[in-house]
Formats: sequence, C-alpha cells, structure tokens
Amino acid sequence: DEVVALIYWRTGQKRSILAVKDGNDVLKEFKKKNMKILSIIADSDNRDDAEKVFSENGIEYPLLVDYDRVFYSTYGIRVYPTTIIIDKDGKLSYSIPSHPLTYKKLLKGHIRKALGEIDEAGLKEALSTKKEEHDKAETEALRRYNLALKFTQSGMHDLAIDTVLKAIKAKPEMTKPHILLGFLYLETKESDQALDAFNKALELDPDSKNAKTGLGGALILKGKADSAIEILNDAATANPYPQMAYYELGRAYELKGDKDKSIEMFKKAIEKIVKKNILPSAISKCQ
Repeated sequence: DEVVALIYWRTGQKRSILAVKDGNDVLKEFKKKNMKILSIIADSDNRDDAEKVFSENGIEYPLLVDYDRVFYSTYGIRVYPTTIIIDKDGKLSYSIPSHPLTYKKLLKGHIRKALGEIDEAGLKEALSTKKEEHDKAETEALRRYNLALKFTQSGMHDLAIDTVLKAIKAKPEMTKPHILLGFLYLETKESDQALDAFNKALELDPDSKNAKTGLGGALILKGKADSAIEILNDAATANPYPQMAYYELGRAYELKGDKDKSIEMFKKAIEKIVKKNILPSAISKCQ
C-alpha cells in the first residue's frame, strides 16, 4: 500500500542524471510519508557508472537493474528517462517521459495525488502556471520589502517609500509592506497617506498590532487624540512588544494635555524597551 515512483534512466545522459537528482530532492520532501523511489537501469547499461552517479550526487534510494528488460516491456518504456508513478493499489497512476522543465512539479503533484493528499482539482491547482506566477510575485514583493527595510535603516526614506510601493504593486495582499509604508509616511509627516496605508493593512489583517499602533500614530498627527488613545490601548493589549504603542499613547495624552497620563505611558514604553533590550528607532516600529 505504498506509492512508488520508478525512474528508468540511462547513464551518460544529462537529462537522465537530472531526473535521478531531482528524484532525490523530492524523496527528501516525502521521506516521512508512505512512498518510495526506485531507480532502474537496463541490463545493457553500466552499473559501475550508475553507482558512480549515485555516489557523486548522494542519491539515497535503491538502484535496480532491469535484467531481460522486464520493466522496460511491462511499462512500455520508449524514452530515457521515464518516471512512472504507481499508486497504493499497484496501478500505474502517471508517467513522465524525458525530463521537462516542470519535472519536479509534475512528480510532486502526482505523488501527492497518489497519496490521497489532493484530488484532481488540487492537482490542477498544484500544476497551474498561475501558482508559479503567484510564487514569483511573492518572492519579488519580499525582495523589494527587504530592500525597503535597508533603505529605512539608512534613513533614506524617499528611496524606501518608492521601493515598498513596488513591493505592494508586486503583491498587494501582503500585509507587511503596507505597514512599513505607513510608518515611513509617519516619518515624513504625511498623515493622510499613513492613515490609508495602515487602514489597508488592517483590511488585510484586522488583528495586526503593528498596524493599529501605526494608525494611532497617524491619528495623533491628525490631532485626533481620543481616537488615537482608543486604538493604541487595543494595540498594547496582549502585545508582546507594546513599547511603540505605549510611546504613541504618551504622545496622545500629551496632545490632550494630560501630563500625568502622558508620563505614565512614556515610562511604560521605556520600561519595555529596556526589558526587551530594544533600541528606539524608526525601524523598531516595524518589527
């Protein structure tokens, strides 16, 4: 009742060796699941050469020799390499001829289907080019976001804003770039843009403490102390790093003219900063 992937390959052939190596990577991903991979060469091939390929590439699954070409005939092998996936009932589930660019994706998708992890619709989604585009968009957004963080740390706010806007364009549904953009607008005293950025972040993640803290800061810039205090109190509740929320609360009470409450909040902020060994800086707001 195991799922088995058979890789029928030939030594001395680049695409065959690529399939064998990719099979090893896939096996690591499914190692704890009810599946295995077997490698097969024809009896006319050179076993010493095959074992050398295995040794040089750290291949962890068995190497078999197809004496009298039994497998070759049974599964109608016509192309090297050919990868055959056999389901839990011992039936041929799927066959991958040669080594296409999507080899790993095909192999993983059909193994998951044979294991019962996904159905036909799930397989279609796993193999979809849209998913690949989604993954590329996320990678690009993260790259831009991390670059924007570096610009922020260097005090290059204009460059940071331009870069984080590109991150948002790459993947609008990612929350972190919207939060960073909001804090950057706080630094440049652009309250309306900051409000828009934090509200968008809260649309995506209504429980984000960072977005609530930033929104409180933007409301202070707008002179709306009472609204700021309400949301900042919410941001400080059950927040493991509430130092920025307490700092903004201090500013909000200062705006209201409540000196004692303002000092109390600033003291709380300092206490949290010292306790967590976090230095106040522009970027600490975004962490």
